[in-house]
Amino acid sequence: MVLEDEEESFEPVGVAGSETLAGDVESWAMVGRFLMNKLIKLEYMRQVLASVWQPVKGVQVSELQPNLFLFVFYHVTDMQQVLNEGPWSFENNSLVCRQVRDGVLPVDVVLDSIDMWVQFHDLPMGYTSDSVLEQIGNFLGVFIKCDDRFAGVPWRSFYHVRVSIPVDKPIKRRMRLVKRDKSTCWVTFKYERLHNFCFYCGYLGHSYKFCLKARESPLSVSQYPYDASLRAGGSRGPHAVGERWLVPAEGPSRPSGTGVVAPAPAAVEVMNHARVEEGVVAVSKRRREGPSGGRRSGGAGRDIVMQEVSKNLSMAGSGPQTRPSS
Repeated sequence: MVLEDEEESFEPVGVAGSETLAGDVESWAMVGRFLMNKLIKLEYMRQVLASVWQPVKGVQVSELQPNLFLFVFYHVTDMQQVLNEGPWSFENNSLVCRQVRDGVLPVDVVLDSIDMWVQFHDLPMGYTSDSVLEQIGNFLGVFIKCDDRFAGVPWRSFYHVRVSIPVDKPIKRRMRLVKRDKSTCWVTFKYERLHNFCFYCGYLGHSYKFCLKARESPLSVSQYPYDASLRAGGSRGPHAVGERWLVPAEGPSRPSGTGVVAPAPAAVEVMNHARVEEGVVAVSKRRREGPSGGRRSGGAGRDIVMQEVSKNLSMAGSGPQTRPSS
């Protein structure tokens, strides 16, 4: 049985593109999902992403389906910033997101790739043009754009390209480049802001600890084909800014004939500054105490005005006071 009323078409009147109706607030929508299998706490996720994005006109977050979220922005630059400066993550799980175009259901938006910056290392001279970079980007996924901040430089240690990486395929570690003379070389890749991925199968969204293939493999973790070196930047340890003041584990080195270790100039300055601070504290204490060492009583006299007081003392002490008359 066919109902004839359902076969009739309806076309709304007065709708011109994505114009905002009178009284409505203009907004831009984005839909996204996280590459993870566990339950997401919506309220906590909303707070974390809002604090990271800091949209100038705010963002509204709602859950459409399990692990499918709608982000509504009220300024176009807020949405553009999120889309252009990703990838983002929650609890180290990447967010795959796309803008919801006019006339499209949010649940129908395809979320199968994530945009990220990739570094191309070991490119030989003569193979660094924008055309070659675009082809390498398409080898990884879908080329988006090149970083043009260093345009015109003949050669760099690595090249910066934004690529849309498919999430249903393993990420690529390197590529064999065939040169004009038919010889080959390896071009290696490093991914910026690369979040949770498997060291065994190379897929985004899970670690080797939860990978069935990794558990069934006889290989050890050190023999897995992937490792943390695919992350651009690597580990960030402390910088050697205080090396000049540190004494090595074997003890200070003594110059021959003197028996005294001369401190570095900067260390001398720090020690002198400490002595000055200590002297100011001592003078301040003596001037607050009476002749016998105890504190003066309220009627015995008043403290002496100090011309130069350290910042800590001026905050902890009282206001200006005058010298008692003789």
